[in-house]
Amino acid sequence: MSAAAVRVERRGEVLLDWAGGHRRFDSSSDPANTESVFHIASISKPMATTGVSKLIERGLLDADDSVVEYVPEFGSHGKDKIKLRHCLTHSSGLPDMVPGNIALRQRNADLKEFVAAACRARLLFPPGSDVRYQSSGILMLSEVVERVTGMSFPDYLADTLFDPAGMSSSHLGWRDEFDDRIIDSLELDPEATRGWDHNSRYWRGIGAPWAGVHSTTHDIARLLQLMLDGGTSASGESVFEPGTVRMVLGDHTAALPDLTDAARLREGWGFGWRLQRLGDGGWYGSAVPAGAFGHAGGDGTVAWADPASGVVFVLLTNGQLDLEGGTLKACGNIAAAALCGAAG
Repeated sequence: MSAAAVRVERRGEVLLDWAGGHRRFDSSSDPANTESVFHIASISKPMATTGVSKLIERGLLDADDSVVEYVPEFGSHGKDKIKLRHCLTHSSGLPDMVPGNIALRQRNADLKEFVAAACRARLLFPPGSDVRYQSSGILMLSEVVERVTGMSFPDYLADTLFDPAGMSSSHLGWRDEFDDRIIDSLELDPEATRGWDHNSRYWRGIGAPWAGVHSTTHDIARLLQLMLDGGTSASGESVFEPGTVRMVLGDHTAALPDLTDAARLREGWGFGWRLQRLGDGGWYGSAVPAGAFGHAGGDGTVAWADPASGVVFVLLTNGQLDLEGGTLKACGNIAAAALCGAAG
């Protein structure tokens, strides 16, 4: 990594707000700071799913609605049995990425072409019978939202989540004001990402619902604290009803009736939030208590909150999760061991 930023809070008190390194993989480039904007990759997913849950709160969707009710062309190859609940909990049977994903990116396809590819996809397993991480399910949720609301998904998230939560430096896709604040992502294989790497104007701007948010440690901490506070923002605005937050953070994979015991025990998922369980070091680290919720991202990012102690932990880097996952866990373990012991 060339840059990192970390923010740690407990019950609303900021204990650490730090950034270091450089915006690019060049020591002569501008230094990173606490206002730097990172591509947060898959931490975008719980933002997307929490936004979707607002429509459940409003009575416009139900988690047990079928995707084909809103996207009729999606129903081929047994996908008519996929419910919104399955997309929200990674139990849809869809592949992680849509068929032809790399080719679509290389020719700078728009998101509607990704949706069309998802509609052609074949299932890896019957919906609800297993849990496997699937970005394409998040894509289909965004398509449902657009058809129900008539809004683009980036605009919907801004209106529903980012603006009312006070996340002024967060956006699904790109804003020109990010030009002087963005931290470049690490690219390992320029040939494979020809024309679409994470630093390209195309990929920064496409607003992939599963991984396209740009944000700061401050804003992500605001979201985590909002969830800890039952949907109320730092300014006192009711962004979500408390029951919606309970729904979103409930352990839904523990209750899916058709899962095998092994699948039920393997991963805990709320609606888009990864739930820490006993014996699961997951992305967060083994010292992070059971009951914590959060997510991680492929660009070397992780964020979680512990309801029992009120601790919020956000660490953003540009080093890729596969390379820096051990570092992210080590930092999480240090924070959790020091701060998560005092409940209440």
